Amino acid sequence: MAAIRSVQIPQADLATEDRGNLDLTVLVPVLLLVALGVSMVFSASIPMAALRESEDIYYYLKRELLFAAAGLTAMYWMTRVSMDAIRRHAGWLLALTFLFLTLLFFVGVRINGARSWLPIPGTNLLFQPSEMAKIVLVIVAARYFSKFPQGLSSWRRALPPFAVLGSTAALIAVQPDMGTAAVIVVAMLAYFHIAGAKLRHLGAAAAATLSLAGLMIWRNPYQLERITNFILRIKTPAEGDYHTTQSLIAMGSGGLTGYGYCGSIEKYFYLPAAITDSILAIIGEELGFITVSAVLALFAVLAWRGMTIAKNAPDRFSGLVAAGVTVTLVTQALLNIAVVTGSFPATGVPLPFVSYGGSSLLFSLIGVGLLLNVAARQPTARPQQGHL
Repeated sequence: MAAIRSVQIPQADLATEDRGNLDLTVLVPVLLLVALGVSMVFSASIPMAALRESEDIYYYLKRELLFAAAGLTAMYWMTRVSMDAIRRHAGWLLALTFLFLTLLFFVGVRINGARSWLPIPGTNLLFQPSEMAKIVLVIVAARYFSKFPQGLSSWRRALPPFAVLGSTAALIAVQPDMGTAAVIVVAMLAYFHIAGAKLRHLGAAAAATLSLAGLMIWRNPYQLERITNFILRIKTPAEGDYHTTQSLIAMGSGGLTGYGYCGSIEKYFYLPAAITDSILAIIGEELGFITVSAVLALFAVLAWRGMTIAKNAPDRFSGLVAAGVTVTLVTQALLNIAVVTGSFPATGVPLPFVSYGGSSLLFSLIGVGLLLNVAARQPTARPQQGHL
C-alpha cells in the first residue's frame, strides 16, 4: 500500500490555527447515518417495546436519543481536545481499558451468552469496554508507530504493538465475543500495515490469530455450528443459518423502495437482533435497495474523506489516528454488511452509527470527533511534505 503523506508543521503553528471549522464531508454523512439509525431503531423496536411490562412503545427510541445526544456531545468535545494531550495520555487510556476488560470477569453482565457489559452504578445502563478498546488501540498504536517514520524493521520493535493487540483481543474473545475480537484484529492489522509494519510481521500475527481462532471455535461448539450452518445454507437454505436466511428474506422482499416506514414484517420476531446486528436488513425491507445503497455510499464517502484527512494531517501522530479511526469504522461496517447480505457467518457486530447500542454509538462518535479534530488542524497552504 502506498505510503500516506502528511504535512509537517511546527507545533507552534498548530496552536494558532483556527480549529472552529468542522469538516462537512465527514460530519454530514455521520449525522445522516445517526438520524437514519434513530428513526429505524424506533421502527424496528416497536414489537419488542410492546412486550415490555411498561408497554412504552418509545422505550428504545428514548434510549437511542439519549445515546445519540451523549455521543454527539462527546464528538464535539473531542474536536476541541489537544491532540498532544491525547498522545500523552495514551498509556493511561490503555491501562483503564485493560482494567474494564478485566472487571468483566468479576462483575460483568451476561447477555446472549457473552459477559461483555459492565453495569453503570446508579443507572440501568450498561457499558461495553470492547467498544472503548477499538478507539484506545488506535491512539496507542498511533503513539508508538509515530516514533518510527521509516517503519518497524525488526521483530524487537514490532513486538510491543502486536502484544498489546493480542492481549486486548484475547480478553474480548474469552467473554466470549469473537465478532468484536475479529473486527479489532482485522482492522488493526490493516492499520499496522498503513503505519509501517512489515508484511512478515503481519503474516506471523495473522497465522497466530487464525490458530487461536480455530482453537476457540473448536472449544465452543455453537461457533462451529454457526459456521457449519452458514455453509449448509448455501446448499439447503431451509436447513441452514436461520439468521442469515431471514436477513436475506427481509433485504430481498423490500425491492427498490421497500414496504414503507414501519412496514417491516421480519421485525415481528422472525429476524433476530432486528435493532442491532440486523438493522440494515430492516432498512432494506422498509425503505428498499435505494436507501441501502445510500447507506453504503455514505460509508464510502466517510472512508474516502477519512483517508484523505490522514494523508494531509499536520503531523504523523494525528495522521495515524485519522487513518486508524477510519479503518476501524469502515472494517466494522463492511463486516456487518457482509453478514446481513449472507456473505459471512453471523458475528454479532453492529452497524456503526445506525444499530441500537449506547457504547457502540458513543465511541464511534468519539472516533469521528478525533477525525474532525485532525481535519480542523490541516493547513490551507502546504509546505514541504513528508511520509506519514
